Amino acid sequence: MRSGGGAGIKMQPAGREGSGGQTNPLREAREQLEHAEMLRRQGKFERAESICSNLLRKYPDYFGALHTLGLIHADRGNYRRAVAPLVEAVMLNPRSWITYTALAGVYLRLDAKEMAAQALEQARAIKPNEASILVTLGEVYREEREYELARDVLEQAVAAEPDLEAAIVGLASVYGTLGENRKAVDTLNALFARRSPSLGALISLLSLPKQFIERDVLQDLAKLGPADGLNEEENKTILAFVKAAALDKAGRYSEAWQQAVAANQIVLPNIKDQLAAQIREREIRLAWLKELSPANAGINDEKLPVSLFILGSSRSGKTTLEQLAARLEGVKCGHENPSVENAISRTFQEAGLLTTHWLGYLPPQFYPGVRELYADELARRGAISAKVFTNTHPVYITNAAHIAAIIPNARFIFIKRNADDLTLRIFMKQYERGNPYAYDVDTIRAHIEWYNQMIDLLAQKFPKISRVINYEDMVGDPLATLRTAAELCGAAISNEALPPIGDDRDCAKPYREFLTAR
Repeated sequence: MRSGGGAGIKMQPAGREGSGGQTNPLREAREQLEHAEMLRRQGKFERAESICSNLLRKYPDYFGALHTLGLIHADRGNYRRAVAPLVEAVMLNPRSWITYTALAGVYLRLDAKEMAAQALEQARAIKPNEASILVTLGEVYREEREYELARDVLEQAVAAEPDLEAAIVGLASVYGTLGENRKAVDTLNALFARRSPSLGALISLLSLPKQFIERDVLQDLAKLGPADGLNEEENKTILAFVKAAALDKAGRYSEAWQQAVAANQIVLPNIKDQLAAQIREREIRLAWLKELSPANAGINDEKLPVSLFILGSSRSGKTTLEQLAARLEGVKCGHENPSVENAISRTFQEAGLLTTHWLGYLPPQFYPGVRELYADELARRGAISAKVFTNTHPVYITNAAHIAAIIPNARFIFIKRNADDLTLRIFMKQYERGNPYAYDVDTIRAHIEWYNQMIDLLAQKFPKISRVINYEDMVGDPLATLRTAAELCGAAISNEALPPIGDDRDCAKPYREFLTAR
């Protein structure tokens, strides 16, 4: 998907000629800009950029040329170059909600999510019910793991423009993440009743539990053409993973495995350097933790909630456990929120140090800064008044020992899962970013082994503030798991009924011969 974040400028007609029959420069400039915008939409970026650059040399304050030039850079993936012309454009026209929306899309691709949200709020103040603004804001909230906020704005977007597919598919994905699977299916079915399914809509559908998939997705996939905004390799890769998931849901396990192998082999050559770097880092973190002396962890602060970190490898059942934990009184679910990551990186920045995300590199005199910035993050997310704030980001396993000593009221529930089931589910998934271990069975198993070693060491060194559970035990007796969480957090269990949780135990059984035949 191209990420320009906004449409081209709509230009009003200009007069053909000036006084005395001379050519009107307004008309000439507008026609050139229209041509550049047409070329941009056709993907002819070099020619479009050349026209805009020439216009800006002649007319440095030409708002339309700055806006379109920003979109050209964004469409080419040059997001850093896109910022300057778009910022200059909104300086010239602070009432352009279209440019604010485009700028927000660029900020989002640069992982500047707070800046993206600020730009969108400015756009929203100008045009409150514009669906394109609401959709982009929903995307920002999803990136921030603020799924309840994403649901609210995407529902508004669908209400404002009922046929806008980006809003409908995004809303269905958020419903699924929040465990509202029936709403997700109903939302997608309403879309399918009006048009043929797109790749994005089918991906959203296949993310739901098997019992909610009521249509022949394989037949839908066979009718798809290339997805907009993807190059040939990207389209081939995504389609291969989606077909593998569809075959798995259909119970055609041998075909699903063959498709998954083909999908992973497309990705594997491109991530070898990332994988090697990650393996080196894992070894360093594990060796450091082994040498760490047992510590009395835990800073208490009655003004802040318990920060419950639910940590396990990808696909281990963290989300399911969080859905159970939501039945504790006073819980705000944070999902895989980046609150700790933000606090760490900004502490390094404010200390004048290189930005990194491992607390082992931070001199101890700066720890109070992490606590202060983390409290700011809790306030920004509306979690200060909660009793328990959850976080399921698996990457925090490497910082857990430092978190235990720095973050007030920190608690940990570590979750393990059957290695074959976990290996299969990771192998069948395409990740948007990171996780370079995920595209080969052997490297997946090595990652799981490392993660479990980290869990065992952390549970041994911090027994008062941590617990270890197994996915299989949680599914077999969810109430017992909830009681464990309640006891650890010092929180009462609410009177609400437990949510229905899926049961993915022994999912690797039909694939065991493939997993072991290596």
